Amino acid sequence: MPKIILIIVTLVLIWVLGYFYTQSTKKQSKYRVNVQKIDAMPSHIRKQEKPRLAMKEIQTSKHTLSPKEIPVEDSAEHASETLLYKSLSIEEAKLTTPARKNVVPIGAMRITQRMATLHPNDTLTLSDIEGEDYTLSVQSIRQNDDGSTSTTASYEDEGMTYTTTITQSEKSTYITLSTANGLYEIETGADTGYIYRTDSIRKALQSRTPNDVIILPIPKTQIRQ
Repeated sequence: MPKIILIIVTLVLIWVLGYFYTQSTKKQSKYRVNVQKIDAMPSHIRKQEKPRLAMKEIQTSKHTLSPKEIPVEDSAEHASETLLYKSLSIEEAKLTTPARKNVVPIGAMRITQRMATLHPNDTLTLSDIEGEDYTLSVQSIRQNDDGSTSTTASYEDEGMTYTTTITQSEKSTYITLSTANGLYEIETGADTGYIYRTDSIRKALQSRTPNDVIILPIPKTQIRQ
């Protein structure tokens, strides 16, 4: 009698193990068939179906970032870089804007950047000034009561800091640029203007000396007296 019970129990365990093994095999076969069907679908349908099959696996394995792991952008690292103007030939600029009288410009340009859109730590490039490009870091921007913008920027060269001031309104831009190569001034009207050496402007101003004093002749009547 005990032997019969032992045999029955053994047969039941074998049947149960066989049942679970069969069910597991059926699920795996069904999954392989579905994947094969999806692989045979057109690409635009396959892209939609595959994520649906794997959605449960993705949800269980998805890693959620904690607040410490979320990357934080540094504004200084992502500051914008822009060109202040586009270089022109002097002949092209003269078609719309005359140059200063008695001063020979060294270059011409057309403003392409409005200063009001910039922020501190942005970089601003003044290009092609006697063959040099000057990339400045914006220090401060101030809105004036008359609607113009005053900007202070600077750059370093061999341990020296050179400061630039930019005053811009809707109709004009005036720049004083200090560099290791000397001082420059940029003036525009209607966004088109010229680059000058500051010493050329000073020489032109100094040449405008006042007229000599004219000594009037003494009347003859006064001489006789």
